[in-house]
Amino acid sequence: MKTAYKRSSQSLIPPYSENGALQLIVVTGVTFIAFHFSRVVMLILGQDKLEVFGKMFPNFGLSTLQLFRHKAWTLLTYGWLHHGFFDWVTNMVWAYCFASVLQGLAGYRQVLPLFFYALLMGGGCYLASQFAGGSFFVPAGEYYMGAQAGVIALGFAAFTLAPRYRLHLTPQFSIPLAAILGVYVLLDLVVYLPGRGNALMLCLGGAVTGFGFGMLLRKGLRPAEWIYDIFEQLQQRFTPDEAEITERKSRKRVEILRTLYEPKRGISQERIDEILDKINEGGYHTLSREEKDILLRAGKD
Repeated sequence: MKTAYKRSSQSLIPPYSENGALQLIVVTGVTFIAFHFSRVVMLILGQDKLEVFGKMFPNFGLSTLQLFRHKAWTLLTYGWLHHGFFDWVTNMVWAYCFASVLQGLAGYRQVLPLFFYALLMGGGCYLASQFAGGSFFVPAGEYYMGAQAGVIALGFAAFTLAPRYRLHLTPQFSIPLAAILGVYVLLDLVVYLPGRGNALMLCLGGAVTGFGFGMLLRKGLRPAEWIYDIFEQLQQRFTPDEAEITERKSRKRVEILRTLYEPKRGISQERIDEILDKINEGGYHTLSREEKDILLRAGKD
Protein backbone atom coordinates (compact mmCIF):
# COMPACT_ATOMS: atom_id res chain seq x y z
CA MET A 1 0.00 0.00 0.00
CA LYS A 2 1.35 3.41 -0.93
CA THR A 3 2.22 5.79 1.84
CA ALA A 4 -0.06 8.43 0.31
CA TYR A 5 -2.97 6.14 1.09
CA LYS A 6 -2.09 5.90 4.77
CA ARG A 7 -2.45 9.53 5.70
CA SER A 8 -3.80 12.76 4.34
CA SER A 9 -1.32 14.72 2.22
CA GLN A 10 -3.57 17.75 1.77
CA SER A 11 -3.30 20.55 4.29
CA LEU A 12 -5.54 23.01 2.47
CA ILE A 13 -9.22 22.74 1.55
CA PRO A 14 -9.60 22.59 -2.24
CA PRO A 15 -11.52 25.44 -3.93
CA TYR A 16 -15.23 24.90 -4.45
CA SER A 17 -14.86 24.12 -8.17
CA GLU A 18 -12.57 21.19 -7.26
CA ASN A 19 -14.20 20.12 -4.01
CA GLY A 20 -16.77 17.40 -4.58
CA ALA A 21 -17.38 17.02 -0.84
CA LEU A 22 -18.33 20.67 -0.47
CA GLN A 23 -20.41 20.57 -3.66
CA LEU A 24 -22.38 17.66 -2.21
CA ILE A 25 -23.14 19.61 0.96
CA VAL A 26 -24.26 22.64 -1.04
CA VAL A 27 -26.55 20.63 -3.34
CA THR A 28 -28.24 18.73 -0.51
CA GLY A 29 -28.47 21.92 1.53
CA VAL A 30 -30.23 23.75 -1.30
CA THR A 31 -32.70 20.91 -1.84
CA PHE A 32 -33.35 20.66 1.91
CA ILE A 33 -34.09 24.39 2.17
CA ALA A 34 -36.24 24.43 -0.97
CA PHE A 35 -38.30 21.44 0.19
CA HIS A 36 -39.05 22.68 3.70
CA PHE A 37 -39.44 26.31 2.64
CA SER A 38 -42.15 25.22 0.21
CA ARG A 39 -43.83 23.26 2.98
CA VAL A 40 -43.78 26.26 5.34
CA VAL A 41 -45.17 28.57 2.65
CA MET A 42 -48.08 26.21 2.04
CA LEU A 43 -48.84 26.15 5.77
CA ILE A 44 -48.69 29.96 5.98
CA LEU A 45 -51.13 30.18 3.08
CA GLY A 46 -53.64 28.30 5.19
CA GLN A 47 -53.44 24.74 3.91
CA ASP A 48 -54.06 21.96 6.38
CA LYS A 49 -50.99 20.24 7.83
CA LEU A 50 -52.08 16.78 6.67
CA GLU A 51 -52.87 18.14 3.23
CA VAL A 52 -49.40 19.65 2.95
CA PHE A 53 -47.86 16.39 4.11
CA GLY A 54 -49.82 14.50 1.46
CA LYS A 55 -48.62 16.82 -1.29
CA MET A 56 -44.94 16.92 -0.35
CA PHE A 57 -43.70 13.62 1.07
CA PRO A 58 -45.41 11.13 -1.29
CA ASN A 59 -43.98 13.01 -4.28
CA PHE A 60 -40.36 12.99 -3.09
CA GLY A 61 -39.83 10.15 -0.59
CA LEU A 62 -39.58 6.41 -1.13
CA SER A 63 -42.56 4.40 0.03
CA THR A 64 -44.35 1.21 -0.91
CA LEU A 65 -43.94 -0.62 -4.20
CA GLN A 66 -47.55 0.14 -5.08
CA LEU A 67 -46.97 3.88 -4.76
CA PHE A 68 -43.60 3.71 -6.51
CA ARG A 69 -45.23 2.33 -9.66
CA HIS A 70 -47.00 5.66 -10.07
CA LYS A 71 -44.15 7.87 -8.84
CA ALA A 72 -40.96 6.30 -10.12
CA TRP A 73 -39.10 9.63 -9.94
CA THR A 74 -38.92 9.27 -6.15
CA LEU A 75 -35.97 6.93 -6.73
CA LEU A 76 -34.08 10.03 -7.94
CA THR A 77 -35.29 12.48 -5.29
CA TYR A 78 -35.42 10.73 -1.91
CA GLY A 79 -31.69 10.86 -1.21
CA TRP A 80 -31.29 14.60 -1.75
CA LEU A 81 -33.88 15.46 0.90
CA HIS A 82 -34.10 14.98 4.67
CA HIS A 83 -36.94 14.98 7.16
CA GLY A 84 -35.25 17.42 9.53
CA PHE A 85 -32.28 19.72 9.93
CA PHE A 86 -30.49 17.40 12.37
CA ASP A 87 -30.78 14.52 9.88
CA TRP A 88 -29.21 16.63 7.14
CA VAL A 89 -26.39 17.98 9.33
CA THR A 90 -25.34 14.59 10.69
CA ASN A 91 -25.42 12.98 7.25
CA MET A 92 -23.34 15.78 5.75
CA VAL A 93 -20.72 15.60 8.52
CA TRP A 94 -20.19 11.92 7.73
CA ALA A 95 -20.41 12.56 3.98
CA TYR A 96 -17.79 15.29 4.07
CA CYS A 97 -15.47 13.08 6.10
CA PHE A 98 -15.65 10.19 3.63
CA ALA A 99 -15.87 12.31 0.49
CA SER A 100 -12.83 14.41 1.40
CA VAL A 101 -10.78 11.22 1.69
CA LEU A 102 -12.09 9.85 -1.59
CA GLN A 103 -11.43 13.02 -3.55
CA GLY A 104 -7.97 13.27 -2.04
CA LEU A 105 -7.18 9.80 -3.37
CA ALA A 106 -9.08 9.64 -6.65
CA GLY A 107 -10.13 13.20 -7.51
CA TYR A 108 -13.20 15.30 -6.83
CA ARG A 109 -14.97 14.04 -9.96
CA GLN A 110 -15.67 10.70 -8.31
CA VAL A 111 -17.73 12.05 -5.40
CA LEU A 112 -21.07 13.24 -6.79
CA PRO A 113 -21.47 10.45 -9.39
CA LEU A 114 -20.77 7.78 -6.76
CA PHE A 115 -23.30 9.40 -4.44
CA PHE A 116 -25.89 9.30 -7.22
CA TYR A 117 -25.10 5.68 -8.17
CA ALA A 118 -25.50 4.64 -4.54
CA LEU A 119 -28.86 6.37 -4.20
CA LEU A 120 -30.16 4.42 -7.17
CA MET A 121 -28.82 1.10 -5.91
CA GLY A 122 -29.89 1.73 -2.32
CA GLY A 123 -33.35 2.83 -3.35
CA GLY A 124 -33.70 -0.23 -5.55
CA CYS A 125 -32.74 -2.51 -2.65
CA TYR A 126 -35.20 -0.68 -0.40
CA LEU A 127 -38.04 -1.34 -2.81
CA ALA A 128 -37.01 -4.91 -3.70
CA SER A 129 -36.77 -5.91 -0.03
CA GLN A 130 -40.49 -5.35 0.39
CA PHE A 131 -41.18 -8.61 -1.43
CA ALA A 132 -39.87 -10.39 1.69
CA GLY A 133 -42.48 -8.85 4.01
CA GLY A 134 -41.92 -8.93 7.77
CA SER A 135 -39.54 -6.19 8.95
CA PHE A 136 -39.16 -5.15 5.30
CA PHE A 137 -42.80 -4.12 5.08
CA VAL A 138 -43.40 -0.37 4.75
CA PRO A 139 -46.49 0.88 6.60
CA ALA A 140 -48.89 3.06 4.64
CA GLY A 141 -48.03 6.72 5.01
CA GLU A 142 -44.33 6.14 5.78
CA TYR A 143 -41.82 7.80 3.46
CA TYR A 144 -38.09 7.38 3.50
CA MET A 145 -35.86 10.37 2.78
CA GLY A 146 -32.17 10.68 3.50
CA ALA A 147 -28.66 10.36 2.08
CA GLN A 148 -27.58 7.26 4.03
CA ALA A 149 -27.05 5.12 0.93
CA GLY A 150 -24.80 7.73 -0.65
CA VAL A 151 -22.90 8.43 2.57
CA ILE A 152 -22.08 4.80 3.28
CA ALA A 153 -21.05 4.33 -0.36
CA LEU A 154 -18.52 7.15 -0.05
CA GLY A 155 -17.13 5.52 3.08
CA PHE A 156 -16.81 2.04 1.57
CA ALA A 157 -15.29 3.39 -1.66
CA ALA A 158 -12.61 5.30 0.28
CA PHE A 159 -11.93 2.31 2.55
CA THR A 160 -11.73 -0.13 -0.38
CA LEU A 161 -9.33 2.17 -2.20
CA ALA A 162 -7.09 2.71 0.85
CA PRO A 163 -7.84 0.34 3.78
CA ARG A 164 -4.95 1.70 5.89
CA TYR A 165 -5.78 5.37 5.41
CA ARG A 166 -5.65 7.53 8.54
CA LEU A 167 -7.21 10.94 9.09
CA HIS A 168 -4.72 13.21 10.83
CA LEU A 169 -6.60 15.64 13.03
CA THR A 170 -3.31 17.00 14.39
CA PRO A 171 0.32 16.21 13.52
CA GLN A 172 0.42 13.83 16.49
CA PHE A 173 -3.11 12.39 16.47
CA SER A 174 -4.82 10.39 13.72
CA ILE A 175 -7.83 8.07 13.39
CA PRO A 176 -7.99 5.06 11.06
CA LEU A 177 -10.59 5.42 8.33
CA ALA A 178 -11.69 1.85 9.10
CA ALA A 179 -12.64 2.88 12.64
CA ILE A 180 -14.68 5.85 11.45
CA LEU A 181 -16.51 3.73 8.89
CA GLY A 182 -17.11 1.05 11.52
CA VAL A 183 -18.73 3.59 13.87
CA TYR A 184 -21.02 4.80 11.07
CA VAL A 185 -22.10 1.27 10.18
CA LEU A 186 -22.73 0.48 13.85
CA LEU A 187 -24.91 3.57 14.23
CA ASP A 188 -26.96 2.52 11.20
CA LEU A 189 -27.48 -0.93 12.72
CA VAL A 190 -28.58 0.56 16.04
CA VAL A 191 -31.03 2.95 14.38
CA TYR A 192 -32.61 0.49 11.94
CA LEU A 193 -32.64 -2.75 13.96
CA PRO A 194 -34.78 -4.63 14.61
CA GLY A 195 -37.84 -3.26 12.81
CA ARG A 196 -36.44 -1.39 9.77
CA GLY A 197 -35.04 -4.13 7.58
CA ASN A 198 -35.88 -2.17 4.43
CA ALA A 199 -33.68 0.74 5.55
CA LEU A 200 -30.85 -1.68 6.31
CA MET A 201 -31.19 -3.06 2.78
CA LEU A 202 -30.93 0.48 1.46
CA CYS A 203 -27.66 0.95 3.35
CA LEU A 204 -26.45 -2.43 2.14
CA GLY A 205 -27.09 -1.40 -1.45
CA GLY A 206 -25.06 1.75 -0.89
CA ALA A 207 -22.21 -0.20 0.73
CA VAL A 208 -22.04 -2.67 -2.17
CA THR A 209 -22.00 0.20 -4.64
CA GLY A 210 -19.18 1.89 -2.77
CA PHE A 211 -17.16 -1.33 -2.58
CA GLY A 212 -17.55 -1.99 -6.30
CA PHE A 213 -16.69 1.62 -7.12
CA GLY A 214 -13.57 1.41 -4.97
CA MET A 215 -12.46 -1.79 -6.67
CA LEU A 216 -12.76 -0.14 -10.07
CA LEU A 217 -10.67 2.79 -8.84
CA ARG A 218 -8.00 0.40 -7.57
CA LYS A 219 -7.77 -1.05 -11.06
CA GLY A 220 -7.08 2.40 -12.47
CA LEU A 221 -10.57 2.94 -13.89
CA ARG A 222 -12.58 6.12 -13.46
CA PRO A 223 -16.26 5.07 -13.50
CA ALA A 224 -17.49 8.66 -13.13
CA GLU A 225 -15.38 10.49 -15.71
CA TRP A 226 -17.86 9.92 -18.54
CA ILE A 227 -20.41 12.21 -16.86
CA TYR A 228 -17.98 15.12 -16.73
CA ASP A 229 -16.79 14.37 -20.27
CA ILE A 230 -20.35 14.76 -21.56
CA PHE A 231 -20.81 18.10 -19.80
CA GLU A 232 -17.47 19.36 -21.11
CA GLN A 233 -18.35 18.36 -24.67
CA LEU A 234 -21.71 20.13 -24.39
CA GLN A 235 -20.00 23.20 -22.97
CA GLN A 236 -17.47 23.26 -25.79
CA ARG A 237 -20.22 22.80 -28.35
CA PHE A 238 -22.40 25.64 -27.12
CA THR A 239 -19.66 27.97 -25.86
CA PRO A 240 -17.96 29.96 -28.65
CA ASP A 241 -14.22 29.47 -28.96
CA GLU A 242 -12.31 32.52 -27.71
CA ALA A 243 -9.80 32.33 -30.56
CA GLU A 244 -12.63 32.25 -33.07
CA ILE A 245 -14.31 35.25 -31.44
CA THR A 246 -11.04 37.20 -31.50
CA GLU A 247 -10.46 36.38 -35.14
CA ARG A 248 -14.01 37.39 -36.02
CA LYS A 249 -13.57 40.72 -34.26
CA SER A 250 -10.26 41.28 -36.05
CA ARG A 251 -11.86 40.67 -39.45
CA LYS A 252 -14.68 43.02 -38.61
CA ARG A 253 -12.23 45.70 -37.53
CA VAL A 254 -10.27 45.43 -40.78
CA GLU A 255 -13.46 45.67 -42.81
CA ILE A 256 -14.42 48.87 -40.99
CA LEU A 257 -10.97 50.35 -41.49
CA ARG A 258 -11.05 49.59 -45.21
CA THR A 259 -14.16 51.68 -45.60
CA LEU A 260 -12.16 54.69 -44.41
CA TYR A 261 -9.46 54.42 -47.09
CA GLU A 262 -9.50 54.07 -50.86
CA PRO A 263 -6.83 53.59 -53.53
CA LYS A 264 -5.47 56.79 -55.00
CA ARG A 265 -2.72 57.78 -57.36
CA GLY A 266 0.44 56.00 -56.31
CA ILE A 267 -1.34 54.02 -53.57
CA SER A 268 -2.65 50.55 -54.43
CA GLN A 269 -5.35 48.62 -52.57
CA GLU A 270 -2.77 45.95 -51.75
CA ARG A 271 -0.57 48.50 -50.01
CA ILE A 272 -3.50 49.84 -48.01
CA ASP A 273 -4.45 46.29 -46.96
CA GLU A 274 -0.90 45.59 -45.78
CA ILE A 275 -0.90 48.68 -43.58
CA LEU A 276 -4.38 47.91 -42.18
CA ASP A 277 -3.35 44.34 -41.36
CA LYS A 278 -0.32 45.71 -39.53
CA ILE A 279 -2.58 48.00 -37.49
CA ASN A 280 -4.88 45.08 -36.67
CA GLU A 281 -1.99 42.94 -35.46
CA GLY A 282 0.10 45.47 -33.56
CA GLY A 283 -1.77 48.75 -33.37
CA TYR A 284 -1.39 52.12 -35.04
CA HIS A 285 1.77 52.92 -33.11
CA THR A 286 3.68 50.17 -34.96
CA LEU A 287 3.40 52.02 -38.30
CA SER A 288 6.37 53.84 -39.74
CA ARG A 289 6.16 57.52 -40.66
CA GLU A 290 5.89 56.55 -44.33
CA GLU A 291 2.97 54.19 -43.65
CA LYS A 292 1.17 56.85 -41.65
CA ASP A 293 1.62 59.32 -44.52
CA ILE A 294 0.21 56.78 -46.96
CA LEU A 295 -2.90 56.32 -44.82
CA LEU A 296 -3.28 60.07 -44.49
CA ARG A 297 -3.22 60.49 -48.29
CA ALA A 298 -5.51 57.46 -48.82
CA GLY A 299 -8.13 58.66 -46.35
CA LYS A 300 -11.54 59.53 -47.71
CA ASP A 301 -12.49 63.17 -47.65
